[in-house]
Amino acid sequence: MADRRKEKKALIIVLMLFIFLFGFIAGMILIHVVDKKKAEDTPKEEAKGTTIQVSGGTEYVKVYVPKREVKYGTIPIHSYDPDGFVLEDGFMAYYDESGKKISHLGVDISDHQENIDWEALKESPCEFIMLRCGYRGYTEGGLVEDERFREYADAATEAGIPFGVYFFTQALTEKEANAEADFVLDLIKDYPISYPVAIDSEYVTSSSARTNQVEMTDEERTKLLVVFCERMKENGYYPMVYASENWLRRNLDASLLQPYEIWAPQYLDENDFMYDFTIWQYTDAGQIPGISGMVDLNISMVDYASFVPAMREAVAGNGEIIEEESSDEEDADAEAGDDNSSSAEEE
Repeated sequence: MADRRKEKKALIIVLMLFIFLFGFIAGMILIHVVDKKKAEDTPKEEAKGTTIQVSGGTEYVKVYVPKREVKYGTIPIHSYDPDGFVLEDGFMAYYDESGKKISHLGVDISDHQENIDWEALKESPCEFIMLRCGYRGYTEGGLVEDERFREYADAATEAGIPFGVYFFTQALTEKEANAEADFVLDLIKDYPISYPVAIDSEYVTSSSARTNQVEMTDEERTKLLVVFCERMKENGYYPMVYASENWLRRNLDASLLQPYEIWAPQYLDENDFMYDFTIWQYTDAGQIPGISGMVDLNISMVDYASFVPAMREAVAGNGEIIEEESSDEEDADAEAGDDNSSSAEEE
């Protein structure tokens, strides 16, 4: 009888040890799964920024938009280190304070560039393209598609080179600004746009230009750009304004353009552009394999291709884009801070 009690007691001890061991192992597995999930949900160091949740049906994808420091005063000004811009191997680049290259080399092209060798361009240092999709004629005011837009958009797509587009505006009214937006949206609807859709606003030297025949205030002129940019946002594209420093300072109300990023033309080895920008068109006389003759060269300070397609997919798929609100500390920091001559053909 005593032996049976001992056996029973030993069996209970073994059972308790087994339960303890099983619980311990199960707990360790659970902790590992939770830690792994947290690691997957936590942005990597190089991917910090605004989190955008793209939802379509029940599927959620997190997209990390690079966060940039912008100094806010009367106007937003950039915080890039002038010494970070360097010419290497014949092309402009930008290195941050840690010595990491953050810029991306690109070209902007139109029907003025002919006989492009797309294989050679793909193998070149070119990382993105801005294509002119069209323009408004500067005297008659007709909306014109760039003769080579579809050819080049198809070729860029096939070559796998990320691209955005730009449209030269000569809008005089809100109705015309909306018509330009409709025109662009129709042109790009079937293409995988992965860089911004830019509205090109600049001075036309011809005295016969329709924009030189009417008087417009800086605010009125700028509001037409806002109309275009908002239409692009509504349709899931990333709007941008192309404007020189002189044009911004003398002919636009820069304060109204704070929600949009700037594509800055400035043909100097050193960048002292007055306003905040994310793409710098640093020369109109560049050369790159695949394109014969001179071409505009740019560097983008943002890797738009890493998040723009997902944003577009969210809107196109009736999903939603939820941007994380900045912290109080970030808001306080933000508040504390204080001519391209290309012409539009007649149509």
